[in-house]
Amino acid sequence: MKIGIDNYVNNDNLTNIMVPNHTPSNATDIGLKLVGHSRSTEFSANRGLVIELFPFIFEASQRMSARAISRFLLEEQGVKLSAVTITKALNDPKKSWNVFFDEIEPSAHVIADWWKAESLNFLFGDCGKYEKIIDERIGNPIGRFAAKLLLKGDVVSADKILRAKWFCINKEIRLKAKLHLESRLAVWVKR
Repeated sequence: MKIGIDNYVNNDNLTNIMVPNHTPSNATDIGLKLVGHSRSTEFSANRGLVIELFPFIFEASQRMSARAISRFLLEEQGVKLSAVTITKALNDPKKSWNVFFDEIEPSAHVIADWWKAESLNFLFGDCGKYEKIIDERIGNPIGRFAAKLLLKGDVVSADKILRAKWFCINKEIRLKAKLHLESRLAVWVKR
């Protein structure tokens, strides 16, 4: 007869004979110790970070494996992001792009309302054209002040968010993202 843990399923005391002087514990004690340990160690679940970095991970994945991206982030940037987490995000790009877009969409709507745009297609155009239009209208201190006073949405803040989080992404990658955002963009109607 083989003796193993499966023979003792109904026994709520678990013992590890490999650890000397180990006292038997029940499953609840083990679970509580695990949770306590998880709270005392460095938090490593960078679920939000994979979304923030997703456009760059998406672009890098065209030339690098998820493992190579993970290694680069850890060795060069000190960021722990597992290859499994990266692969999971890359395997569902529609979900990843949509979650990323959640962060910039309110700013895109503020700019679209300000421009009286019928769509959000300006997000997929040239960064230089976008910056030129913005800079002409609010690029000077008087224009920024007037924009804050006269407009319901904070155009200046919205512009900063779009420049920092969206227009820093390569145009080719933004156009690829558009394919995953089409259903969302189609339902946006000028208010």
